[in-house]
Amino acid sequence: MEIYRSDTLLVRKRGGRCRKHWVVTFDHYGITGSFDRPGFGEEFLAARGISLITILGRGNDWYQYPDMDAALAAARSALLRADRVITYGSSMGGYAAIRFADALGAHGCLAISPQYSNDPAKVPFEWRWPEDARRIDWRGEPDRPIRCAADPVIVYDPTIEDGEHVRRIACDMRCRAVPIRHAAHPATTFLGSTGLLPDLMLSVLDGSFALAPFRQRVMAARKTDPVYLCELARRQPACRPQLGIALARRAVAAVPDVDLVHHVLAVRLALAGQAAEALAAHARACELSGEFWSYALPYAMALADAGERPAALALAKRLAAAWPEQAHVQHVLGHMLWLSGRTKDALRPARLAIRLAPHNAFYRAALFRYRWRYAALPAFAGWRLLRWAAHRLPRVLPERRRSLAGRRPLERFTT
Repeated sequence: MEIYRSDTLLVRKRGGRCRKHWVVTFDHYGITGSFDRPGFGEEFLAARGISLITILGRGNDWYQYPDMDAALAAARSALLRADRVITYGSSMGGYAAIRFADALGAHGCLAISPQYSNDPAKVPFEWRWPEDARRIDWRGEPDRPIRCAADPVIVYDPTIEDGEHVRRIACDMRCRAVPIRHAAHPATTFLGSTGLLPDLMLSVLDGSFALAPFRQRVMAARKTDPVYLCELARRQPACRPQLGIALARRAVAAVPDVDLVHHVLAVRLALAGQAAEALAAHARACELSGEFWSYALPYAMALADAGERPAALALAKRLAAAWPEQAHVQHVLGHMLWLSGRTKDALRPARLAIRLAPHNAFYRAALFRYRWRYAALPAFAGWRLLRWAAHRLPRVLPERRRSLAGRRPLERFTT
């Protein structure tokens, strides 16, 4: 049941078997812009009979919406008869679960791999979402320290940027931090793979969560967990290529139908120079993911490197049609067209990539290369130069004449 809707936010209520305990969830990064989808954790919680409210945002905006207070007020009014309320989110959703817990009157909070902020002025070490960080208007985010009376449980990987985020959160407020080395981002994937997530959620919901026993379960479960093995494989330095491959193969053997493990194996094989095996692993990851762009783009690049450029271009075109708002997909399509000798056709996706990610210097350099190559083609160089001169010089020369007219006679010849 919808209890609030606007152009930017949707708040939906879904009752379960128990109406005294409620979970309020926030979407993670990767939002498509459509409200025609389940909220974060909705199916997981509903299958267990847990009452929930899901807050869905329009995009990857870290909930910096002008009507956020109105949406939170609507959600809180629907929770007046609840005995216990917790907020729950992962990554961007973890940020919201902590920031908005007090506004919802929450008694507890489960935040997995949250950010302190994504504002470059506050977290200059954060590099993972640069375009979103520059695009978002962060004036709605309070500059004062975070205040959260819910005593959040925060699960995170301390070996990556998430560690610095949690350290800053802990400086502002009291929390129960659960570091899990090499759980990656977000740690939700690791918790789901090990089977620890349901019990963690239920213990935070009923207020029985205990830190020491949970840590013991994590240490016992991670030794054979494929997500943990993949992260260990990914972290191996160049001097230990075979160890990285061996760890990735163990992960594939444990869960052969999971796209992530095949992708990591493909990357490690490529780094070791085993291109043929890497191509097969990329193909398997792409197939299992349903051509999800994060796994399909590396496959397209591997196809191009193997000399199969028509197949690589066909895959890039399908991805660009399926993910038109992904700047990197458009960039790769432009690159594939350029590799295929279709320099003029490469200009359009290259421009679109820059429109979607205007601050990306790499995309701008690629567009410059395509333009230079296109303008330098023998059949077009002459007339393109004339067209440029015909459009540009009539504007430049009057400006130059005006600037010279205002100077003393000697300056006209010395500048």
